[in-house]
Amino acid sequence: MNKPSLRIYLIGTLLTLSLAGCSNLNIDSILGQGENESVLAEPTVVLAQDTETADTIEDIETQPVIDNEPIAADTNQSMVDPGQAQTDDPALTQAQQVLDAEEQIVADVFARVSPAVVKIEPGQGLGSGFLIDNEGHIITNNHVIEASPDGRVLVSFTGLFQTVGQVVGTDPDSDIAVVKVEQLPDGITPVELGDSEQVRIGQHTIAIGNPLGQDRTVTTGIVSAIGRTIQDQPGGFSIGGAIQTDAAINPGNSGGPLLDSRGRVIGMNTAILSRSGTNSGIGFAVPVNLIAKVSDALIAEGQYDHPYLGIGFGNEITTLVAEQNDLPGPGLLIQPRADGPVASAGLVNQAILTAIDGVPTTSADQVITYLELNTNPGDVVTLSVINLNTQEQQDIQVELGSRPQVTDQ
Repeated sequence: MNKPSLRIYLIGTLLTLSLAGCSNLNIDSILGQGENESVLAEPTVVLAQDTETADTIEDIETQPVIDNEPIAADTNQSMVDPGQAQTDDPALTQAQQVLDAEEQIVADVFARVSPAVVKIEPGQGLGSGFLIDNEGHIITNNHVIEASPDGRVLVSFTGLFQTVGQVVGTDPDSDIAVVKVEQLPDGITPVELGDSEQVRIGQHTIAIGNPLGQDRTVTTGIVSAIGRTIQDQPGGFSIGGAIQTDAAINPGNSGGPLLDSRGRVIGMNTAILSRSGTNSGIGFAVPVNLIAKVSDALIAEGQYDHPYLGIGFGNEITTLVAEQNDLPGPGLLIQPRADGPVASAGLVNQAILTAIDGVPTTSADQVITYLELNTNPGDVVTLSVINLNTQEQQDIQVELGSRPQVTDQ
């Protein structure tokens, strides 16, 4: 039997490019009437009741007897409450206090942040979003709202507060969109944006969203990895600096916030790696620092220009490969694209990229992440490369261009 292929999903509708997004989740299917039962079927609730187990429990509760004689009570021993005995154990008491503290953190974060998390319905399907200011600007994924008629979407806050939002800007390459509403619930507080550069592997994460239409659901996990890329965007480019988490993320979570233990947004839940289209413990969030850069531009100008080197990525050259081919060192094989910034700077043939602005390069993910989070079009970066013809190291100054728009390709 062939194993099903591993796919990346934008958490919502299954696309032909092994990508999926929340935007086309049908409301009927969320209620258990969808056509794709393997992904959107109504969850089955199993009652924790078993007649055989009940009989066994009843047997366990039978009075113990030895040789048909009841066990005599020891009047010299006092009765001890087992629960009290456990509580008196210092190690168990400390563990319970830690557990209680962690539970309280999640409860407090949810109570404080969830009112600013919204459900977004573009006409067909749904996703999530979060309020970032008192002017009514809401961040969500582009794939959540791209099917909206005339850029109008239904936005639902806590309780029965519902209004219509207008899309003010989108960026398909980073899968970020900004929606604006003219009315807000009384007393609502926007989310606090964190700093994705301070995110560390192993720290706790909290995700809030609307998985499968279940309003304002909270799940928890850790940061599993940083500096990932979310590939196969509409323009053929990747989203850099993505945060990987094992917090449960499912269709409907798209556009919702990924939070740290202080309730600060560190990313936006966007995609999952899965064979089934539902959570398998590998989710990806667009980093908040990229969200801040892109959303500011979308609000001000309606679009965002990404930095562009104009190179294609080849194999990673490991220390072993470098040694076997008498190369000066490891790096990343690159191919300049005709008329791109790197080619305009004088590098037209394949080369091994070893560093960018003095930062060693070990993968294409690292290069994409560095450019997205640290540079802008017009900036000058220094590429350290190994010329494959001369096998000599050289530094090249490159002025970054603007990435071609999806509509221009």
